[in-house]
Parts: sequence; C-alpha cells; structure tokens
Amino acid sequence: MKKTLAGVAASTLALGGMLVATAAPASAHTPTVTASCDSLHVDLKSYPDATVTVTIDDREVASEDFQGSFDETFTFDGSTSHSWEVVVDAHDNDRYDKTYPETGAPGLTDPCPGAEPDVDEAQVGIYLYEKLDADPANEWSGKDKDARWENSGLQTLLGTKTLPLPAQKDGSYWYDELPNPDLVAELLADTDVCTDWGIQQDLVSGGPDEYTMPQNITFPDGSSMDGHLVDHTHQELEDLGVVLPSGETCGEPAQPPVEEDEVVVPVAPAAVTVCGADSSDIELPVATEEVTYLASDAGVIATPTAGHTFGDDLAGYVVNDNGDAVFPLEDLLPSAEDCALVPGDIAAVCESEVPYLAYEVNLPEGAETDEETPLTVTFLNPDGDDHVVTDLPLDGRLLWPGASDTAPLQWPGWEQLEDGSYVETDGNYAWTREGVEVLFEVNPTYSTIVEYPEASTQCANPVGTGGADVIEQADDTPPAPAEVADAGPELARTGATVGAVAGVAALLLGGGATLFWLRRRMRNAEG
Repeated sequence: MKKTLAGVAASTLALGGMLVATAAPASAHTPTVTASCDSLHVDLKSYPDATVTVTIDDREVASEDFQGSFDETFTFDGSTSHSWEVVVDAHDNDRYDKTYPETGAPGLTDPCPGAEPDVDEAQVGIYLYEKLDADPANEWSGKDKDARWENSGLQTLLGTKTLPLPAQKDGSYWYDELPNPDLVAELLADTDVCTDWGIQQDLVSGGPDEYTMPQNITFPDGSSMDGHLVDHTHQELEDLGVVLPSGETCGEPAQPPVEEDEVVVPVAPAAVTVCGADSSDIELPVATEEVTYLASDAGVIATPTAGHTFGDDLAGYVVNDNGDAVFPLEDLLPSAEDCALVPGDIAAVCESEVPYLAYEVNLPEGAETDEETPLTVTFLNPDGDDHVVTDLPLDGRLLWPGASDTAPLQWPGWEQLEDGSYVETDGNYAWTREGVEVLFEVNPTYSTIVEYPEASTQCANPVGTGGADVIEQADDTPPAPAEVADAGPELARTGATVGAVAGVAALLLGGGATLFWLRRRMRNAEG
C-alpha cells in the first residue's frame, strides 16, 4: 500500500510496538558443531558477518561467507572413521572466532557399529608428479618443499589396483613399490631428473565398474574424485625405491627449456544475474589441457597447465604473481545497488492516538519471490536487543513497539500503574523515542534503511485515556497532554484523525518528520 502524506508538511513519528507473537529480539553468536559416526552438523546462529570453513578427511568441503546463520549437515561413509575440523571467523569481533574441536587438533569419528560400506570394492590409484617448489640441491628441507597436494605439478596415473573396501583407514592398502616402471622411465626421460618428484596415492570407493580413476590431476582441481575419495597420501619418489641424482651432479641450476611456454587465453565466465548469488553460483568455464578453473571468494581462478602461460589477452582476468589469473567476483555478481530494495512511502503515522509504521518496499527489477510475506522489519537498538518482526508483506502497516491499540492504551517509554495513571519509564521500548533506524530485508541483498527522528509527544504519551491521570514529571520533562474529546473519522491517506487535539495538529503542521533512506551494500563470505 502507498501512504502519501498529502496535505501534511511531514509525517508524524510516533513510537509504539506490535503485539504479535512473531516479534523477537536478536541474540548473541550461537555456534553448535556436532559430529557423529556418519555426519557432521554445523549450526551457526546470530552472526552479522562471518566465514566458515569445513574440512573432512583433509579436504575442504565448504568455505563460504554468511550473514545471520549457517546450518548444514555433511554426511560421509559411516563404515570407517573420518577426521574433521570447523573454523569460524567472525568478522565483527575476533573474540567470537572459533575452531572445532576446541582442543585445536582435528576431530576423529568412530565407525558406526555394524555399519557396512556403501560399496564392496575400492581402488587405489598411484600418481607421479614433479614438485613445484623442488629443492634439487637439498639446501632447505622445510615443509614447502615436501611432497603434498599444494606442491604438486601435473599428476600422471601410473597404475591402479582393486581391493575390498577396508573398514578402517590403516594405510595397509598403499603401493609399497612403483608399478609400471617403463612409464616412470618415459616420464622422467624428457625432464630434469634432478628436480624433486613426488607420489600421490588415492583410495576411492567403488571398483572399476563403478568409478574410473582420472589419467591426470592438476592442482588445485581435485573435483573429479568428489564423492569417491576415502583416503590419500603423499610420498617422496625416493620412498618407493627410485634413486635420483643428487649432490654435485645436481648442484647447478637446471637449464631452462629451449622451447617457450605456449601462450593461451583463459575463457571468461558468464556473469550471474540473480541477486543474492555468491561464488558457488558461478558456472565455471570447461577445463582444458591448457587451462583449469576454480571458483573462490576472490572470483574465478584460471591456472595454466604445464607448458602454457597467459599473455596480454586476458579476457577480463587479472594475472597474479604466481602466474594464475583471477576474474574478480564483483565483475560477475550483481552490485549491491542493483539488488537493493526500492523504497516507496515509509513513515510513522498516528491513528486515534495510536502510533504505527506505514511502509511500502518493492523488489528490484528482475527479482522475484514466491512468498506472500517475505519481508522482515527490524527496529535497530543501538544499545541492546533489536525488535524484529518477520513474515510481513511488502507493503502494509504495523504497530509501533511498546504501543497497544486496545484498552488500556500503551505508549513506548510509559508504564501504567495499578490506579490507572501513567509514569515515564526507561523500559517499554523507550529507546525508540529519540530516533530509531528501521531495517527492511527480503534477504541479505535486498535491503534499505529508514532513520526516524524523535517521535511527537501527542502520539507517544498517555492522552485520551478516559480520564487516566499522569504522574507529575521532572522539571525538564514536558507534561503529558490533556485529555481530548472522542476522535472523529480518520483523514484519508494521512494517518491522522479529524477532531484530534490541537497539539497533534500543531505537531503535524510544524514538527513533521525527516525521512532518510540508506542502503546496505551486498556482502560476500565467510564466510
């Protein structure tokens, strides 16, 4: 509905409250993390802005920014144990940062009693790769030089073996010597053998008829094994009996290859047009032998494979120092301005001495909702709990916090005593009397903020209450208005009443209200 305050210099700001069960104050950060034998439940409530990262079996299964709440259950095979860790980064205050388990070490689940694996067979694939941060002269042996996923170049499958799916991850199923030595010799023949090499072994559920191990894997994209990976390990090539040159033989830096890397152009991802989308909603370009793609909080990361590099034509990407290129997230998602609610008439109105908030907001162009009551209205308390009303239509009217529209009438900042008289109080939403910000939300992206000035006394204090007395106030507090005659019919579209006291009319004509619209920018996340 549109409330056009025609004929009135400005709208009256009155403070009152809605007597409905849906109103509820906000609460403090409430994290709950529960692990069972076959699932991990992460339930985070009342976080204004935070990032959550969930790791299961050393693989990051979720990393995202969120606002308000995050509630998700991650399931896994209950026939074996699993390691897990949850990290919460609260952006509003570091003291709310949490890591679960709180011991600081990853948690470990127990297998479900009597649980059987989903499949009867498993496979182990063994891969050979050149380490990216290799140290051929063995001058430094820090972690960054170890054989591990982040330090692996293009991985090539050397062989697979099939075995019954183990009930426990005890490591007995790994290769203890290299299969296919001819392929290993072929791979090493055309390379600098002084460069360090690593081995990755992956245990996956399902036999060859259910799952085919990929021939190549390139960091950071390991998505081809999602849903199948049970366990994995990394080893130095020497750990499987292959002796490579070292010492003086490899003391000199390897000569760069004669042929230069092939220059390739990454493919630009398609922009997302849906408001409220995040990096998980981006459709990645198809990976090729030249370029792989990965979605992140920064945007889409394009990584050239071995033997390839990016040139001047970047199709909108920005090159990093490590040779990757990033297509910025803000260039792929709708802006906060494009997804903000469009405010109509929003004002405080008085009807028969009762204060209300009359409002109208509209979804931005192209946005839709299937709900009839998708709106949440929040009266923001700068010093305590907010007043929240949910499940509202996009236009309407609601009672001001602390007020009532039935006998006995109530007003914010006032309390009725047993003898029927009224006295001022710091309670009953008195904090809304000096100007209050009101937030309108359909989701974290569609929002606008309205700030109200101080409310009028005529609409906010005991008046027209059938003879009820008002207790005398302090010298610096204006007395409550005198009792008025019965109100006449309401003025159309103004929110005022014919026959209201002269003080109300004077306030409407002289006091008025100042209306401010502010917009909240969209957030990304965090996660």
